[in-house]
Amino acid sequence: MKRLSVIALVLGITLVSCKDKKKIETIEPLEEVIEFQEPPADAVSSEIVLGVSNFIKDSLLAGVDAKAIPAADRQFKLYTIDLNGDGKKEIFVSLTGTYFCGSGGCTVLLLDSTYKQITKFTVMQTPIFVEPTIENGWKVLTVKSQGEWKSLVFANETYPSNPSVVAKVSYDAPSGHAEAVFDPNKTENVYEF
Repeated sequence: MKRLSVIALVLGITLVSCKDKKKIETIEPLEEVIEFQEPPADAVSSEIVLGVSNFIKDSLLAGVDAKAIPAADRQFKLYTIDLNGDGKKEIFVSLTGTYFCGSGGCTVLLLDSTYKQITKFTVMQTPIFVEPTIENGWKVLTVKSQGEWKSLVFANETYPSNPSVVAKVSYDAPSGHAEAVFDPNKTENVYEF
């Protein structure tokens, strides 16, 4: 009788533990929900970064060994914006470091969507304000140079390359409708070439 009770007890525990295991097996795992977020409107694609990097190495620095430039000076920031209303974004490239910058500002490039140079700005201070005003089919740029506001107007297939030689404007700030390019109050990606 004792033997029968022990067998019944073992059999009961086995059935209970199998039943518990079955409950565990039927619990479905939680699904992880990942939300897709659209990239910011001004996000720059890796194709553009590569195209600009190649332009800097192959065209801007043609004949210069880019590796001879200190690593800290082989960096740039990008900003894309349609300046002439053709539906294709032009590319502002802000070069950084002592190789490209001096006391008056830095070298800033303006490239078209095929990486052809439109303007190579020298001694340029950022931010650059892109005004909604259009002259000669292109948006007017407002920049500060030597403490004065300057208006850069597109003419003869380019913008003036040295803001310091452009006449001071009569107003004392960009319009409230201008888009700030390389705004120091915003974090921007830095790329290397």
